[in-house]
Amino acid sequence: MPKITENELRAKIKSAQPDCRVFLFYGEEKAQLRHYINKLRAKFAGKDPGDFSLRSLTQDNSVQEIYDAVFAAPAFLEDKRFIVVTDYDFTPASGIELDGLISGIGKIPQYSTLLIAYPATSPSFASGSNKKLLNAVEKAGVVVNFERLTDTALEKQLVYWANLRNVKLNEYDAARIVSYCGRDLTLLKNELEKLCAYKQNGEITRGDIELLVTKNPEAKIFDVASHILSGSPDKAIEQINILISQKQTPQSIIAVLGGFYADIYRARAALEGGESLDSAAKRLGYGRRAFALQRAHRSGKRLSSSGLRESLNAIAKTNALMNSSNADPKILLEQLVARLTLIRTEEKN
Repeated sequence: MPKITENELRAKIKSAQPDCRVFLFYGEEKAQLRHYINKLRAKFAGKDPGDFSLRSLTQDNSVQEIYDAVFAAPAFLEDKRFIVVTDYDFTPASGIELDGLISGIGKIPQYSTLLIAYPATSPSFASGSNKKLLNAVEKAGVVVNFERLTDTALEKQLVYWANLRNVKLNEYDAARIVSYCGRDLTLLKNELEKLCAYKQNGEITRGDIELLVTKNPEAKIFDVASHILSGSPDKAIEQINILISQKQTPQSIIAVLGGFYADIYRARAALEGGESLDSAAKRLGYGRRAFALQRAHRSGKRLSSSGLRESLNAIAKTNALMNSSNADPKILLEQLVARLTLIRTEEKN
């Protein structure tokens, strides 16, 4: 059978009698991959498996040991065996051993279930021994590639997890959490559990997110822009120093800072052209991150169109200097903060 999706895998695991005896899990979304390793283990070995019903193998074992574990008869009083092979590199395996395992994959006995999974490594299955193995599992069982989830999928996952805990979360606020935390699913789950523990049976609000969610560096750089536009350059410099101590480079900071001011420009251009911000966000591909344009519009009210153009020009010049001169990038960034604050202050006066 061909590769299947996560939803199809979930349905197979729920099935009383799954129609396959071999699984291959690989891909970049490691949190989901590990989740389904545990689901499959509970399905085939039970919640408290015995030493004989569950066999775990690693690179320390030979391919022949994998084969023997799959085809060994179950122990006394055990009617099934679950064999999980994790992060195994089949590249150096001898042709005879590998061919033996591959030929046996289509003949696995009913009492055995084999899972080959990669929860820590990400080997290529494009060629060689790994491709031969993948093709064999595809014909006899189930292959799942746990690809990185899209932003929309991450948002829906957060809403789903919240519902499981009897807590309400709308997808727009879920998008805000993703924007603040990044796309690491494990980190997102930890932040959501913190919010759910705080709300218990209530509804997660935007205020809860602002209060409790730990922001990633990009979100903190947006705070730098907010400090500048509110006339607090000291707070902006303080935030920059924190970011640099956290291994963020001045180049990465100015890139995000420029993006924030570009959002102000896009929001203003849309409104001056008679377009709503929601419509502009859809047209520009912001998705549920439409709040980014809303936030930029609110912050940008402090700047006239000429001040905005001057600010964008200052950012562009500083970025060029960082890339073409020997000047200290941190000093250039601090000078930029002073210049952007001055532009805002001159307009206010």
